[in-house]
Amino acid sequence: MKQNNTLKGYIAIMFSMLFWGISFVWTKQLLNADFPVFTIVLFRLLIASVIFVTIFKWRGMLEKIRRGDGRWFLLLAVFEPFLYFIGEDFGLKYVDASFASVMIALIPIVVSVTMYFCEHEPLSWRLLVGTVVSIFGIGMMTFNASSSLVFSWKGFSLLLVALFAAGGYSVLLVRLLKDYGPVTVTTYQNLMAIPLYLPFVCVFDLRHWGAIQWSVSSVFNLVCLAVFCSACAYMLYSYAAKQISITKLSVFTNAIPIVTILIASMLGLEVFTIQKFVGIVIVVAGVLFSQMKNNEKKEESCAEC
Repeated sequence: MKQNNTLKGYIAIMFSMLFWGISFVWTKQLLNADFPVFTIVLFRLLIASVIFVTIFKWRGMLEKIRRGDGRWFLLLAVFEPFLYFIGEDFGLKYVDASFASVMIALIPIVVSVTMYFCEHEPLSWRLLVGTVVSIFGIGMMTFNASSSLVFSWKGFSLLLVALFAAGGYSVLLVRLLKDYGPVTVTTYQNLMAIPLYLPFVCVFDLRHWGAIQWSVSSVFNLVCLAVFCSACAYMLYSYAAKQISITKLSVFTNAIPIVTILIASMLGLEVFTIQKFVGIVIVVAGVLFSQMKNNEKKEESCAEC
């Protein structure tokens, strides 16, 4: 039964990475239609919350938050999507995309170290080596020799915020999943993130709303982002976290650029090169290596050391 649940967890995380990887297509189309960035996120959260609260409340799948736990759900929403989004997206404005990709690829290491200190989860040498290998592959996929490297301390600091948010989110997610199901965690996470974005929409986006090009296509893109990326992807990630160690799970985030590159190539948005193919192979090898079980005897001998 445990092996079957683990398999379901891996299937869930693969679909989660697929949804997050394809999100760039819908987001790009909305940006081309003059949708401000914070507005896109706010609409995603609003649509996802309305749909999921309605469905899960009707089906009795939404658990009641226990007294005192509300602050932990709010802190979860602060870490992700709020702080993570701020750090990653604004960090990209000040540094090269290749540098940002490599920085974000450090998430599995950050999560492993955070879980080690906060939850006393042992560090796995296979996971660390696999992560380093996947980082090298991501660098190969995203590095463009013809482009100049852009770096700034402001961008670096913002990306550090994203890494910090990923670590905090992982610890809180593991703790909340002990008492609540993935449906409840994801639904309230989206709900509580809405008021966090409202001030930013009012300050930065409202004056640009007149230029938004509303169409059937833009509504479709918003619904897809809301249902598949803001809701389903996080829900599947939470479900997988109940079946697989969160540290192992975090390595799969390094596979998101693979989905993005493959879809962009199929849509003709970028050229698929041998360099990118080799990078993809290296990333996959690193992720697979990180999921391998350590030899029990070696673990025991290391523990004695």
